[in-house]
Amino acid sequence: MSNHLKHYLSHYLALHPTQEMKEMFWATAMRSFAVAAVGVFEPIYLYKLGISIQGILLFYTAHYALYFLLTPLGGRICRRHGYEQTILLSSPFLILYYLTFFAIPYHAVFIGAAVVALTIHKILYWPGYHANFATWMNSQESGREVSNRFAIVALASALAPFFGSLIIVTFGFGVLFVSVAILILLSNLPLLRTPEFYLPTKFPYFIALKKLASGFGSSRFWAMFGFGEQLIATVLWPIFIVIMIPSLLSVGALVSFSKLVNVLITLYVGRLSDEDRKDSVLHSGSFFTIASWLLRPLITGPLGIFLIDTYYLISRNMIVVPYFSFMYESARQGNIMASIIFNEMALSLGKIVTAILAMLALWLLPGNSWTALFFVAAFMTALYSLMPYSGLVRDRIKIISDPV
Repeated sequence: MSNHLKHYLSHYLALHPTQEMKEMFWATAMRSFAVAAVGVFEPIYLYKLGISIQGILLFYTAHYALYFLLTPLGGRICRRHGYEQTILLSSPFLILYYLTFFAIPYHAVFIGAAVVALTIHKILYWPGYHANFATWMNSQESGREVSNRFAIVALASALAPFFGSLIIVTFGFGVLFVSVAILILLSNLPLLRTPEFYLPTKFPYFIALKKLASGFGSSRFWAMFGFGEQLIATVLWPIFIVIMIPSLLSVGALVSFSKLVNVLITLYVGRLSDEDRKDSVLHSGSFFTIASWLLRPLITGPLGIFLIDTYYLISRNMIVVPYFSFMYESARQGNIMASIIFNEMALSLGKIVTAILAMLALWLLPGNSWTALFFVAAFMTALYSLMPYSGLVRDRIKIISDPV
């Protein structure tokens, strides 16, 4: 029995992560639970306040426009103060975001404050998060380390939406936001276990813009641009669910069960990625995820939503596990922060364009807007499959080899 278990672990789990990677796993798990408890309800909260879907899209458009402009500053802070220190610095702004989110019903000025707080959090968190993983990953088991990370996130956040819905139904959104704030603070504890050693270096703002311009239109750019699909998945899909299923408790339970089914499949995808099948796994995942969007206009009822959401999560993990493995391996070949900032800026543009396309669909096709939105998501998903070819333009876009 022990030999069988050892064989299983060696095939599906990363057995030699660094101490820094272990700390990131724990911190990510705790933060993921906190964010998942409230994340699916953020757009629903705005929708129930009476804000139109177009207004909600404008909120996120403003956020990603500001994120695009400020992301190089986040990279600069990371390079000066260290990746883990910058991640720690981001936490108070995420807490502030949830507090301002709760205050929106009291005054419209808090909408702008929420946009600013969320943006500052992200420009500090995501560059440090991705750079830390890229720095400390084991290249021999990168696929399993990425899949283990996503499996940990999926497991930690599986019951979180149901937990969040219980708090909302029992105590209201305010108690949920405060509970999440406490959990976010606790998620920093693993990163404090060992000191971070780093050498402060410069990261010029305009160099980041120059690198983005030189890489515009490359396979790498379009692969990151495809993350516009995520905007529809995280902002519009929850609203669609709550329109179909008005009970928030049912919404939380449905999303939780979908995430739970997803965990074991994620580990298997990581194993395939380490067996030099990243390309085929990613392309298969793109095909199945596109299908999940094209099938959504046909679904009805809670069972249909559960099945399509589960199918989507499994399919999309077939994309993101090899996708991020490609991304981290590529970043490790040269300047990690320059590569991460390029990715985040291209991602921002993808989400801005997707939001604009979604608003146009809602305006021009009021009777078939959801079908149009799902087709936009399917189109953006197809762009993910370009990631395996991004290395072909590495020298031209100059985001890897430059010393900045």
